[in-house]
Amino acid sequence: MFDPALSLSGFVVGVLVGLTGVGGGAIMTPLLILLFGIAPTHAVGTDLAYATITKVFGSVSYIRRGQVNFPYVRWLIVGSVPMSLFGVLVFMPWLVSQGIDVENLIARVLGVMLLIVGVVSILEHGLFNGQLRDSRLIRNRHVQKRFKEPILVVGGGLIGLGVGLTSVGSGSMLMAILLLVSELPILVLIGTDIVHATILLGAAGLAHWSQGHTDWAIVGALLIGSIPGVWVGSKLSQYVPTTPLRILLALILIGTGLKLALG
Repeated sequence: MFDPALSLSGFVVGVLVGLTGVGGGAIMTPLLILLFGIAPTHAVGTDLAYATITKVFGSVSYIRRGQVNFPYVRWLIVGSVPMSLFGVLVFMPWLVSQGIDVENLIARVLGVMLLIVGVVSILEHGLFNGQLRDSRLIRNRHVQKRFKEPILVVGGGLIGLGVGLTSVGSGSMLMAILLLVSELPILVLIGTDIVHATILLGAAGLAHWSQGHTDWAIVGALLIGSIPGVWVGSKLSQYVPTTPLRILLALILIGTGLKLALG
């Protein structure tokens, strides 16, 4: 049955994503859990399906403009996709076999991920675009040549595991890694982030779907609201000061993360 409240939530989240660029998963998944009472595993699986569909359109746009670094995408996938599948298809069933309350654990892990995303969102501009990114350590040619690819693989693996378990982290956390290891133009990094996220979310989403964690009726209702919401948000971003909004949203994520992490 169609639920207009879900579409309204999708619209609000879409506007926030269009305004701030903060990942929809960091907002939508806790919203599904806390506001609509959906079980954490089903909220994660449903959000992954919804997020994959929305990311496809962004990916096509950046690919057409040539603003994607595919070698980076490939190295990230080497780590992220296998770890996301491991998390959903191996780790979660193992937890169930051990008698562990997976729903409670996923909610707590989601809380930790939201805390990390909130902190990274606040620090991203000042830290990753400034002192740390431009430091001699990061810009050292030896470090860049020898450690860039391992950082992408390991970072992708950690993010992939987090995304598989919580649906959160494919945006701001990956962008932080890309900002550190690369001096490419910011639009290329964004395009690379989005294309990789589409592949990662799709793989994790399929894994959750195979486990029966996806509610397609909810996915459809969310898309009805979020697609026009993103368009409205992107238009408003030309007139609304987004930096204070990003900070406020990051603080909300931190507060939500604490609530979930502490049960």
